[in-house]
Amino acid sequence: MTLRRRIAATLALLALAVGASAAIASYLDTSSQLHGSIDETLQARAAALVSGGDGDGDRGGPHGHGGGPSPDAGCPTAGSFAPATAGQLVSSAGVVTACIDGAPALPFRPSDLTMVDQHVSVVAATVNGVRYRVVTRHWPAGGVLQVARSTQETDSVLSRLRLRLAVFVLIATALAAVLGWALATWVVGPIMKLRDTAAHIAATLDLSTPVDVPASGEVGSLATSFAAMVAAVGRSQEQQRRLVADAGHELRTPLTSLRSNVELIGRIEELPAAERQEVVADVLADIEELSLLLTELVDLASDLAAAEPEETVLLGDLARTVAARTQRRSGRMVTVTDAGAVEVHVRPRQIERAISNLVDNAAKYSPNGAPIEIAVSGVDVTVLDRGPGVTEEDLPRIFDRFYRAVQVRTQPGSGLGLSIVDEIVRSHGGSVFARNRPEGGLAVGFTLTGRGG
Repeated sequence: MTLRRRIAATLALLALAVGASAAIASYLDTSSQLHGSIDETLQARAAALVSGGDGDGDRGGPHGHGGGPSPDAGCPTAGSFAPATAGQLVSSAGVVTACIDGAPALPFRPSDLTMVDQHVSVVAATVNGVRYRVVTRHWPAGGVLQVARSTQETDSVLSRLRLRLAVFVLIATALAAVLGWALATWVVGPIMKLRDTAAHIAATLDLSTPVDVPASGEVGSLATSFAAMVAAVGRSQEQQRRLVADAGHELRTPLTSLRSNVELIGRIEELPAAERQEVVADVLADIEELSLLLTELVDLASDLAAAEPEETVLLGDLARTVAARTQRRSGRMVTVTDAGAVEVHVRPRQIERAISNLVDNAAKYSPNGAPIEIAVSGVDVTVLDRGPGVTEEDLPRIFDRFYRAVQVRTQPGSGLGLSIVDEIVRSHGGSVFARNRPEGGLAVGFTLTGRGG
């Protein structure tokens, strides 16, 4: 069942439940009032007949139906029973005397014959298929007086009321269903439009399709989130295309060199021994450059953030780990200045890789033997080198993929190290920075904004 149908059906069922409850309550109240009015009228008439029935005079009533003698006091006149439509006297012996010609005999219970003064019984009875309200009261001359009135008129009114209430409930339910459908269409319309947009994007893979859903509230928030997701996927696709294009461009140089050297190896017996060693060294260098480039491309293309949980660590500890590993591998002096490092909630291996790339970059462009310093302060990490620095024009671009400043393009490297740092830091919500040092060299680092413990 669609959402629109669910909303319409829910409103219709709600209207049916409320309408039916109101109709039943209204019907029961009306029925109670109408029957109560008949009972009050009959009780008042019986009380009047009892107070006026002292046994004097000819009551004019016919003989009792029971075949026994008539009570000592005769029936009141037939006209005095109005608005009752049936009336009779029942002696203590159970002899019935009809007081209204043509009126049906009313049923009575033996227990009614022992009724004492002021006691009244009100019951519903069916006589010859006709429903009556019957009031029984003690008769001063002995026995009881019964007066009754048919409920046909009341039943007819209640029957018409039931029909009208049923029609009203059905109309209210149908109206609620129609209004529910209209409301559901209005509410679901933006969602359906969003669904159509999503289906179009899935079918055409056109991530530039605008997500135009003018809605507020939760639907508007959903549309905004969907648009943001599509835009993010679009940016990711564009970055992937750029990565492939840039990688293809960067791979051409070492592959061309490797091909040339392999061609030389094909006639290596013609080369002097010294040149043979140079060719082999060049091939190994080309292979090393390709391996480094492929490793860093895989790192850029991999989503390591999803595989590693966040932990609370000290930035200073990560910096010291990187410094010790670099010194062990390269023998270069790396110092760590810890000016109040704080605990951060990060993916440790990722941040450690970012610091390591900064240190490797500094080692690549610093003179041999020159120390490298890692400065940690709060949530900031800065790596200081003694290299030539870069021009102010190049500074904003050193974190771009495959970008290398003009003065260092002869140095080995892929141009991906700092871009990996940028990717890692941005995945943590932080930012990178680079600046030339007044005393020479470069200061490159990052800030993990909002990650402090």
